[in-house]
Amino acid sequence: MEFASCYDQGGIVLAFLNITAVFTILAAFAGARLIAMSDRMPPEQIQTA
Repeated sequence: MEFASCYDQGGIVLAFLNITAVFTILAAFAGARLIAMSDRMPPEQIQTA
């Protein structure tokens, strides 16, 4: 019974790491897109949040 609870917790940790990896990849693509857009636009047109 204890083994099953440890296995379930491992699955939760693995799912969390997978979600974290997906967000990291999406953030990298968003950063690359922002850099590409900023290269094409004049600095006065770029608005900061």
